[in-house]
Amino acid sequence: MNDLTGAIPLDHAAYTRAVLDITMRLAEVIFTAGAGAEDATAAMEALTRAYGLKGTDANITHTIITLTMEDQSTHESITRSRNVKYRTLDYTKLTRTSELIAELIEHPVDIAEARKRLAIIVSSKPQVTVRFRRLGWSLVGAGAAVLIGGGPVVMIAAFIATYLIDYITSALAHRQVPLFYQTVVGGAIGPLSAAVVHTFDPTANSSLVVVATIIMLLAGVTTFGAVHDTLSGFYLTGTARMVEAVLITGGLVTGVAGASLLVSRFGLDLSAETRWAPTFLDLPLLLAAAVVIVIGFSLAVQVPWRALWVVCLFGALGELLYMLGIFAGFGLVWASGASAIGVGLAASVAARVVRTPPLVIVVTALVPLVPGLTLFRGLLQLSNGDINGLLSLLTATAVALALAAGAILAQYVVQYVWGPARRLQRRFVGPLMALPVRLGRTGDKRI
Repeated sequence: MNDLTGAIPLDHAAYTRAVLDITMRLAEVIFTAGAGAEDATAAMEALTRAYGLKGTDANITHTIITLTMEDQSTHESITRSRNVKYRTLDYTKLTRTSELIAELIEHPVDIAEARKRLAIIVSSKPQVTVRFRRLGWSLVGAGAAVLIGGGPVVMIAAFIATYLIDYITSALAHRQVPLFYQTVVGGAIGPLSAAVVHTFDPTANSSLVVVATIIMLLAGVTTFGAVHDTLSGFYLTGTARMVEAVLITGGLVTGVAGASLLVSRFGLDLSAETRWAPTFLDLPLLLAAAVVIVIGFSLAVQVPWRALWVVCLFGALGELLYMLGIFAGFGLVWASGASAIGVGLAASVAARVVRTPPLVIVVTALVPLVPGLTLFRGLLQLSNGDINGLLSLLTATAVALALAAGAILAQYVVQYVWGPARRLQRRFVGPLMALPVRLGRTGDKRI
């Protein structure tokens, strides 16, 4: 056996443990940075094969990564596990680690060198500072306000409100306040900001500030990952992520409802009506707002600079396909699903051009379609005792699922037709979204 440890020769058991350790560290980084369980599992199995280990079995259960190798001659097993202690979207770190995984699959280097490369990625400075990431979230709020028909006053208020939300929730997270309560506080800021807007400009549709903050808070929800894991057969991880999404949404609903009740005591009646029905003439404004949202989200989650132009283009494409679907009478759910499929198909090609995993492009481009207005309308209806609010909430849920399922379906079709995913995985269930994908049936180990 070739020694790939970069140190003194090790026995087989020690070598196996070293390979399992670096493999799990690589999988943990992409999983915590936003990759699905399918991608992390496929990466672990491919890496261990590249380093000469046969019979490895990888598994992920949301907070635990497990990797087992059974010696075929002695039937003895070596098992390693790691706890996932944090989870935050960082698409630059995800992209760089995915590229490292692809390089190691093609050309395995000694384990010490692999550890060094991974350490450089993990310890590297963020692509942008915290201030610019916070500015990014503010752009998401401002763009969302324009997208739903808000004027200059509402846009400025949404910009300031989302900045405050990120600042306060980040401070709460630093003090280890549970995520649910962070979201409650974030949701409450929207109606309070709307009250301030109503005080300064009673003619402005202040409720749109609330909708903009809802879109900002929902942008980072793990619905996409939950659907991907569930469709890929990782039911436990998918269910856990879905529970996390429900928890965040529940906190958001609690905060918005509580603050809305408070401001109503002072005579402010929030309304979910936008008083604006966009037409074809409004498409340029809508596309520009979608691009602003995508730019803001790209800063917040640190999309690699080389992919920025692609996600902006596809953000506009997604909004265009969605509006065409609405104009054609498809309805919210089917228009959202059709838009997600279109963006997903295009992302398969663009991912090769900018050398970025499809996940980064798809999730970022679809952020403008987050159903904030529908969720807010359902919330207000329920608070007023209107049972139709349940239908609005179900519609919002269906839109979120349609966005995720449509994008995943597009990747599934592309990778199944051209066949790359089957080369990396022994169990091909769902599409690979966070690993470099090369299309074609050549003998490329990287896909």
